[in-house]
Amino acid sequence: MATLLQTRPETKSAEMLSDKPRYEGWKVSREEYLDLDEDGFKYDMIEGVLHLAPSGEFEHGKLQLTFGFNLIAFLETNDMGKAVTEIDVFLPDGGDVVRPDVSFLLTENLHIVKTHIHGVPDLVCEVLSAGSIKRDLGIKAQRYLKNGVKEYWIIYPKERKLELLVNKNKKEWEKLSANILKSTVLKGFKINQKEFFK
Repeated sequence: MATLLQTRPETKSAEMLSDKPRYEGWKVSREEYLDLDEDGFKYDMIEGVLHLAPSGEFEHGKLQLTFGFNLIAFLETNDMGKAVTEIDVFLPDGGDVVRPDVSFLLTENLHIVKTHIHGVPDLVCEVLSAGSIKRDLGIKAQRYLKNGVKEYWIIYPKERKLELLVNKNKKEWEKLSANILKSTVLKGFKINQKEFFK
């Protein structure tokens, strides 16, 4: 049963979507998280506690779509797997649920998709923002590394740059910084940074 940091309100089906976030401050397990009714708000799970996740700024959304568009365009002619945006990922380490801006799974790993991803995406992308930079470059990066995410693409909107981190045996990230970044997971997928930020 969920441990509440506030009193859980009684709800009826007509009240499922409201103008106020219902789950802010709730402490839940991963399993309980899956059972929560939709309330129309997005949450981040940090150390088992749900925190309201404000929507990203315009530039964040634009860059997320740009990366996703590049990936989907590549996959249309190279059927190697599936990409999705902002889906909950339940990593095998049992920690908090994460929601990368973009996740990609190779075809042979699509079996880990239920209603969400229960396992390790092959590639993730995060667009950094003031509210997420510490977590995205800190604990999330470490969890992606230790759980075996093969590639971590990081977009820095203010600096107008991309970085590509490549997983080296779950021990360290190899950082690639170049004008044209080339994927090691998706042979032939590359992003030209100058064109990306036009």
